Order: sequence, then structure tokens, then C-alpha cells
Amino acid sequence: MTNEIPVPTAGPPPSPTRIEERLHPLTPFVNLWIGVVALGWFVVSSVLQGDPIWNDLGEMRERLQDMPWWVFLVAGGVVIGLGTGYWSWWTTRFVIDDQEFRLENTGAFQESKRIAFSRIQSVDVTQPFAARLLGLAQVKIDVGADDGATLSFLKRSRATEIRDYLMTRATGRTATTSEPGREASAWDDTAQGDQVLARLNPGEIILSAFATMDIWFLMLAFAVPWVLGWLFDWSVLAWGGGMAGLALAILGSLSKRLFGQFNYTLARTPAGLRITRGLFTLRSQTIPVHRVQAVETRQPLLWRWLGRARLDITVLGLGGEDSESLSSSTIYLPFGTPAQVQVALAAIWPGLRLEELRFTRTPERARWLDPLQWQWMGFAVDDQVLVVRRGWLHRRQIVVPHARLQSVELSQGPFERRLGLASVTAKTTDLMGMGAISHLDAPHARALALAEMDRARAARVDELLDPPGLRTAAVEADPAGVVLVGVPDIWTPATAPLPTSLPAPVEVAGWSADAS
Repeated sequence: MTNEIPVPTAGPPPSPTRIEERLHPLTPFVNLWIGVVALGWFVVSSVLQGDPIWNDLGEMRERLQDMPWWVFLVAGGVVIGLGTGYWSWWTTRFVIDDQEFRLENTGAFQESKRIAFSRIQSVDVTQPFAARLLGLAQVKIDVGADDGATLSFLKRSRATEIRDYLMTRATGRTATTSEPGREASAWDDTAQGDQVLARLNPGEIILSAFATMDIWFLMLAFAVPWVLGWLFDWSVLAWGGGMAGLALAILGSLSKRLFGQFNYTLARTPAGLRITRGLFTLRSQTIPVHRVQAVETRQPLLWRWLGRARLDITVLGLGGEDSESLSSSTIYLPFGTPAQVQVALAAIWPGLRLEELRFTRTPERARWLDPLQWQWMGFAVDDQVLVVRRGWLHRRQIVVPHARLQSVELSQGPFERRLGLASVTAKTTDLMGMGAISHLDAPHARALALAEMDRARAARVDELLDPPGLRTAAVEADPAGVVLVGVPDIWTPATAPLPTSLPAPVEVAGWSADAS
């Protein structure tokens, strides 16, 4: 008699979670809100003013002939637009399961766009003014170089749920579409558990606008014809000189910066870093930290006196525009104190402290090639990043992580060869990430280029062993966004001494610094 081990029979596999939804029914109204508002304003104003066209409906046909032509044009456009919009709304739906995201259109031209979770780079939520009034939001899915997908529009709470789920799956973590989303604030899109790292008040935004040279040039151009017209009683010159247009340009520049960056908030969320800004149009941008190619710190002359700086970011797949009107902006921190700059950089690269870096300055003979900025030019290296600085009145520092380095270029012009100098350019996938280290000692330039490629290879190996998309890091900040760490000096003095030890020269076959 043999003992048989019973084999348990496997039951039917559980059905995967799947949702299939249409967009919000008010989507056509949001897309045509200007025409709808114009037509509604005409009807309401006519009724309130007692227009007889609405009192005697029997004479409607005769009264319609007296209506302005633009009313028929707007009404016809609104009706056609709403009809087309509702047809598109009825034939468009999105599907999300445990494998992928799909956007399907079954109208006249059938289309099915499929996006695997692994291809998603970022998911942003935008609320245009009309959509914000109705509690709706737009979800934009970015997949890098290819065209992504846009869901216009969903209920705001549903949009944040979809955003959080897609970002969770994109970072490699498991989730199901049935999990409830976090309730995000309609004011700054923060939810319970988010860590606010920095927040700017309207006064800081206005100060940043007045601290730019552009606004002062506009004000100077505005004042000159006004003063001349007042002194010589040339009113035609005052207004003909473009005072009205310049005044509108000044107001437009100030309002664009204030409205675009209003209530700027940088927070750490389970899906990554999130930037929220905007007064009338609220934009919530998610930044995948592991796709950051470079961060540039900018400090114009007036900003140096105020102790402020701006951070611009380069993210793989994100366009290079920095306009506040875009849903995805390259402005990482529009106007920050040294402590806020430190926290913003530490949120991307934990442990990075600019004030602890030792910069290698260009040699003194480089003043013959760059007499104004040679004292500021230089570079610094640590275990995570390469930092390059340049500029004179408008100083810049570019922070490039070793793991994002694509190539290193070593160049030497005729004047550099005469002075025994050479330049090194660290290249990433974006032009802003090109850190040009100009006019170094030729032997040190060769040693830096070879050593930097070794650091890049080692950093990429470390990322394979410890994927950055799954890392979590803590940044010291209180809920109000006030940094608890000390105020660092992020700008190393230009007269900082050279490091005590420099990398030894490395001879490269076929390349000589003394070649003429």
C-alpha cells in the first residue's frame, strides 16, 4: 500500500482589477468656456436690462433680426463645438488595469494608445481656471520622447487618485486600482503624509520680479519719455513714446510671475518630489528624482545682494522651456534662500552640501582668456556629483550627478595650448547639463576627464545594485517649510585656495598639452 500525497487543486486565478471610465461630462463646456461665458453674459444682461426681445416671444423672429451679428457667430460656434465635444467625450474612454494604461477612441478614427507602467516618466495634474471653478482637473502622462496621454478632464479627487496610482506603479511598487487614493488639498495639492520642504509667499515672488534686470530696463524705458514730456510739455512724446505699452508690459511681467509662481510649494510625496504653483491655474508637477540630469543654480547681481538664488532642473524627457505657462516647467525653485536651496538639492541628492565642497579654481594665467570671470570659474567633485561654476555678473553653478554623465570632452584651442591650458566639458542628455570647465591646467584637465568617466561607470553600477527609484530619503523641514538646518554658505568665495592635493597628470597617447 502506497501513501499518496494529495495534491491541492488550484482554484481559478483571481480576476485582475480593471477600471474603464469616460471623462467628466462637463469636459466640452470647459474646452469652450469662453464662448459659453460670452453667450451667457449676453443672455443674462439682456434679461436684466429688460430687453423686449425676451418679453414678447411672439415677435421673436422679428427681434432676432435686430441682434448683433457676433451673437449668431458665437452661438453657432458654441453649438458646433459642444456637439463635436460631446461626440468625442462619448467615444473616448480610458482603461487602467494591473498591467498598463490605455486611452481608446472609438469615433470616426479609431485609436488605442497603450502605455506600460514602466515607460511612465511623470504624471502631472493641471487645473485651468475654468476647470478649477468646476472642481475638475487635467491629468498629463509623460513617457519621455514619445507622445504621452492627456485626460481632460476628470473630477479633481479622481485625477489625484489616478496620478498617485500611476506614479506608484511607475516607480516599481505594487498597487491596485481599487486602493483608495489620498485626499489632496485643493489649495496646494498636499495630502496627509506629504513633507513640505519649501514654500514661498507672494511677497517673495514679487521681490524676485523686481530683482531682475528686465523689469528695471522696462521701468527705465517707461520713465525716459515721461520725464521728457513733463519737462518740455511734450504730451505727444510721452504717450507716443510707448508709455502705455511699456506700462502694460511691466504689469504683464509682474502678474505673470506672481500668478504663475503663486503659493509655490515643494513637497516630498510617496510618488516623488512634487511642485505645486499657480493662482488661477493650479499646476502640480511630479519630478522623478532618478531622472534628474542636472540642476543649475542661478544668481544674478541683484539676487546676490539679497542672498537669493534660483534653481533650474533638467529632467530626461522634459522639454527645455522654462515658461510658467507650461504644465511642466524647468523652474525647480524660483527664488530661494541658501537654506531652501540646500534643502531642495538634498531632496534630490541626500547628503549633498555645497558649502563643504572644495572648488578647484582656474589658474591665474587664465585671466588672459577670461579677464572678468576667471576668479569664479572652477569645479568641485564629491562621491555623488560634479559641480561646475562660471559667470561674472550672472553667476551659475551646474550640478551634474556622476551617474547621468554621458560623455566627457577634452578640448584645447590655440591660445589655450600657448598658455598650457585645456577645457573639459561634461555632457548629459540635455544641453543645460553641459558643464564646461574652461581653462584648467592641461595635465589636470586630462586627469579630471579620465577620472570623471571612472566615477560615472562606478555610479551607474551602484544604481543597478540600488535602484534610485526605490530609495527614500529624509530632509529636515517642519510642516511650514522652514528649514531646521543652519543657513549654509552655498557660494564658495572666489578667492578660495586651491586644494592641497590635485589629481596626478595622466598621459594620454597621441595627445600632448604642449603641442603647438
